[in-house]
Amino acid sequence: MRNRLNIQKIPVVNKLMIVVAAISVLVMLMRFFDVSAYRWILQQFALFSDLNILGFRIWQFLTYSFIHADIWHLAINLLMLYFFSTLFFTFFNEKQFLKVYFLGAVAAGIFYILGSYLIGQHHYVVGASGAVMAVFFTVVGYNPKISVHLIIFGRVALWMIALVLVAFDVVQLFSDNTGGHLAHLGGSLFGFLYGNYLKGFSFDFLPKIRKKQKTSLRAVHNDARQKKRQIQEDNVQKRIDVILDKISKSGYDSLTQEEKEFLFKQK
Repeated sequence: MRNRLNIQKIPVVNKLMIVVAAISVLVMLMRFFDVSAYRWILQQFALFSDLNILGFRIWQFLTYSFIHADIWHLAINLLMLYFFSTLFFTFFNEKQFLKVYFLGAVAAGIFYILGSYLIGQHHYVVGASGAVMAVFFTVVGYNPKISVHLIIFGRVALWMIALVLVAFDVVQLFSDNTGGHLAHLGGSLFGFLYGNYLKGFSFDFLPKIRKKQKTSLRAVHNDARQKKRQIQEDNVQKRIDVILDKISKSGYDSLTQEEKEFLFKQK
């Protein structure tokens, strides 16, 4: 009973990372012990853009995200998933995380196949990077103005980091890893749209154009209320920034219960 309770207390992202790592390592080891079995696994569970090879194996739209090309590919994706999920849980819960992760993997796979046909290159893709990007870009779509602390650059707005990641994938589209970059873009697009869906499609990182209004007693009263509301929102944002900075330095578990409840109320 004690072991069962301990397993239940493990965060869902940690459980997912363990499963992905275990499956990926087993498949990698198969390459050294039985090459023919390794090739069969790839044919069954990697995602092929050639529909003649893909056939009716629709499970490949999920299973490809549990296989990685090598240990570095696996390590980078797990590291990114860990940091991005910490940011994700600032606004969302574990159920939403699983939904974004697996739907992001499917969306990335669909985008990969469509992109491969447009480019005219057919191969297969493996790795969780499309799903990982979906997790990150959901936060970007939901609240692009929040900033995170980077060791070299200091505090940087989230939308700027997202722009750099997208630009890198676009530039690398015709590299040796075309399929991987297509999957990145597909996961990013899904995450960004889903994040905006959760907040009602308000692209608030774009400059807003406000029409001039005639001055009246009601207008003055409304303006005062708007200023008061803006001050309250600024105070909330400042507190969120302080908590996010604390998370980036010490992790989510370092937050007090009151700070966690405050972040949860901002959803």
